[in-house]
Amino acid sequence: MSDVVLQVENLGKCFKIYRNPWDRAREWTSPKQQSYHQPFWSLRHVSFAVRRGEFLGIMGENGAGKSTLLKIITGVLKPTEGSYRLEGKVLSLLELGTDFNFELSGRANAIYSAELLGFPPGFVQSRLQEIEAFSELGEFFDRPMKLYSSGMKARLAFSLFAFLDCDVLILDEVLAVGDIFFQQKCYARLEALIKRQVTIILVTHQLDSVQQYCKEAILLHQGQKLFQGEPRAAIIQFHQLRRGALNPATQASALMKPVTTAIEASNAFFWATADNFVAVDSPDAKEAQLVRYAICNQDGQFSTVFQQGEQAYLCCEFLLKATIEVPIVSLMITNKFNVVVHAKGSHQHQAIVPHQVQQGAYIRFCRSIDFSIAPGQYVLGFALVTMPENLYEQLDELPQAEVNQQLQICDVFEKVGTFYVKPHYSYNEHSHFGICNLSGECYMQVVSALEAEDEHPVEGQHNGS
Repeated sequence: MSDVVLQVENLGKCFKIYRNPWDRAREWTSPKQQSYHQPFWSLRHVSFAVRRGEFLGIMGENGAGKSTLLKIITGVLKPTEGSYRLEGKVLSLLELGTDFNFELSGRANAIYSAELLGFPPGFVQSRLQEIEAFSELGEFFDRPMKLYSSGMKARLAFSLFAFLDCDVLILDEVLAVGDIFFQQKCYARLEALIKRQVTIILVTHQLDSVQQYCKEAILLHQGQKLFQGEPRAAIIQFHQLRRGALNPATQASALMKPVTTAIEASNAFFWATADNFVAVDSPDAKEAQLVRYAICNQDGQFSTVFQQGEQAYLCCEFLLKATIEVPIVSLMITNKFNVVVHAKGSHQHQAIVPHQVQQGAYIRFCRSIDFSIAPGQYVLGFALVTMPENLYEQLDELPQAEVNQQLQICDVFEKVGTFYVKPHYSYNEHSHFGICNLSGECYMQVVSALEAEDEHPVEGQHNGS
């Protein structure tokens, strides 16, 4: 017996786009079957197979065809072309979310939804205690769902199908809700299901989840499959797609280049290997074109997920479109609120650089950094600026305000890539509150009341009186 639980062959879905409702009526009543619509292929030529117990991630920008693919697999839509074959029972959040009756309580909805999904009467009752505890809804579990927030509804939905028996579990952005502790519980539950040979398909924009948990990833774009394989390679191509630099040539070369060690010595200039770079298309650049960048972990491998306090290497390469004086590369990290968490230029590191760089030359920049910042998702940016040679030689003597006034911006690329920082769940030197961690030592001392009195003057008196 084959262990393939989902086989998709040349799947496609075409929608008819009409300019107005009258064109639809004309087409229906046309005796010559004249067409009044424009065909729109939301999905086409998609083929893949998923085996029992695999964790598959499906990625893509909005409009890539992810939802259409899910709806076909779950039977909500019929494909225009191709076919798919499912072995066993499938559960998806789409089914459970639409089956909820908001006038009923969470408990009643759990029972009602399970019966609609074909589970025998009494099946879910034996698991209600686990579902209730997992959802963390408290007294709201027995209150009408019309009082629930969207996050509470998603908690109930996930808690329900996480404890129902199935062969394939489809998740569509459900793990983006709830606090980090609930998300931890969700992933722990998914790992338990994987051990029971349940196949999980995760459709998400959260690249950190794909890298952390998926064994394989599919990248969709404009309804077609661009890539299927190792998650790290899929994430690199997703970043290239967002930067407009993904084409068949770069895709093939990125996959064919061998993985080699990136660090020859601890004091050497770090430069990521070719297969760890994300190509960038920046045709609007004026003086400096950002060609590629890399976000690497301490082993030199491309990564978008880091532990709080973990060391990373941030690399970028510029192609000069004009001759400039002293080159300075700046790195910027912003959070989801557009707050600049960190920004620093190579001149602040007192980097040794040439006094002039000619047009057509490449400038490579790498910065090692410890991500001692708050957990969350961050945006990485780069900029190339320049300044006169005589001023660069006097950096130690000039006020910072004057140096900043002399900087001439060549090009700025604010939203190049993203990465995610995970929290520490035990207290150590990297755990902290707030945006960033500030280095320093901590000391405490306990003294007796008598010793303290010797250091505090009696009220009404002054030292030395």
